[in-house]
Amino acid sequence: MGIALAEFVERINQEFPPDTAIDGDVTGLQIQAGRREISAVLVCLDVTDDTVMEAEAEGYDAIVSFHPLLFHPLRALTEEERVGRLCTWLIQRRIALFALHTRVDTHPDGTNARFARAMGLRVREPLIRNPRYPGYGMGVIAEADSPIAAEELLRQVLQLVRKPVRYVPGASSQLRTIAIVGGSGASFVEAAIACGVDAFVTGDIKYHTFHQAYRRIWLVDAGHAETERFAPDALAEGLRQCLPPDIRIGISRKWCTPIRWYGSSEDGSSIVHPPSHEAPDRLSGSDRGH
Repeated sequence: MGIALAEFVERINQEFPPDTAIDGDVTGLQIQAGRREISAVLVCLDVTDDTVMEAEAEGYDAIVSFHPLLFHPLRALTEEERVGRLCTWLIQRRIALFALHTRVDTHPDGTNARFARAMGLRVREPLIRNPRYPGYGMGVIAEADSPIAAEELLRQVLQLVRKPVRYVPGASSQLRTIAIVGGSGASFVEAAIACGVDAFVTGDIKYHTFHQAYRRIWLVDAGHAETERFAPDALAEGLRQCLPPDIRIGISRKWCTPIRWYGSSEDGSSIVHPPSHEAPDRLSGSDRGH
């Protein structure tokens, strides 16, 4: 037995308040698909062909995605392009879609706090505070128990994301405070510098932004989805806290990044990461049944 869709939305809004999303973000119920009751929820980073088929095959009647599927206004809904195709599939299969995005990023136990703790850091405060919700805010400022070498920071980030990282050196080789914004955080570089942190870990950094940070702060671009790897776990745990225990909650096992990395190994041979015949490791998570 499930709960009414209206109650489902209300409970989610209590755990992940709409006002904690950053300005301009698109969150909330995106597709109702004829659903008036929800009994099983699949959590994912992105809505893809595979996650929709996974939801259908495993009997989920709703998907709660980190990234919104509907972000820009649609002029048409056709099956020739990704968004139209996925919307059509969801409606045909009567699978509702809800997106939370930066509501998870700004949560005290959200995307960024979990990444910091996975690095062995202690979360001190949000990078950008939400004035209405104490403890909520975009990004985190985290601290190491004792100063760490910059190379150790890079090693820890590399170990977490398991993909190549780009960086520029900052002002000091010993680091104590690290700001983290998962996903696309280039717009927060100056805020991190103004806060006086030693390093800033984020994704989607442009060439000129690296120039902007050079010798001022260790700026580490560890990838967009890679720095959001803990978002589905954070989202699922938040749902477990706010929804009745008989609502089945699972994390997608089918999601994988479409991006591949091509380079050369030490012996000069070409390498592709991940191998073209294998899917990357899925985002970590677990399933809660009835």
